[in-house]
Amino acid sequence: MIHRYLFLAIFILIFSCSSDFNNEWKRDPYEGTHFNKLVVVGLSHDLENRKFYEKEAVTQLEKSGFHAVEGLKIFPQEVTELDHNQDSITSLIEANKVDAVLVVKILHENDETYMMPEDYSKFKKMYFRRRSFHTYNSNYYERPEKYYMIATLYDLKEKHHENEETVIWRASSLIINPAENVETKRKFIDDVVAHITEQHLIE
Repeated sequence: MIHRYLFLAIFILIFSCSSDFNNEWKRDPYEGTHFNKLVVVGLSHDLENRKFYEKEAVTQLEKSGFHAVEGLKIFPQEVTELDHNQDSITSLIEANKVDAVLVVKILHENDETYMMPEDYSKFKKMYFRRRSFHTYNSNYYERPEKYYMIATLYDLKEKHHENEETVIWRASSLIINPAENVETKRKFIDDVVAHITEQHLIE
């Protein structure tokens, strides 16, 4: 009987942990890494949305004892030479000693081509292509339909054979009418921070 209750408790715990996101992926194997400079980058055509994503995540990370920086302090919102040269992004990362990035963005459910692994494999590629994403259309969030809110965690100091940064973890959840659904966006970001800290994806 004790074993039955123990199994039930473990099952409930696993279910509750995995229910925060509709989809989740983690690189395997992976052990938690200490990062000296974690930057949160919100990808949105709307500057206020970006500020909200970044401030909420940084606030929650600092509450958990992790130092983090809002991406706007390093990666500009406006079009710059970064939009024409990926080497400039590399220089910006190195100059600011950034070794990890947490990216938060929203995509419409029909934009599945932008959710393929190759679009997440490199932060520099994602940031370089940010102006071509449909998320930068001015009326993008106004459709009362399904969207995905997505978070991706990049390790910029671990180099693989192509000498590029690697993805540690990513997760997504459905959100309806994101323009009006502020609390759902806040909860997703808070869940992301809780997950990557409690699961020791960052140390």
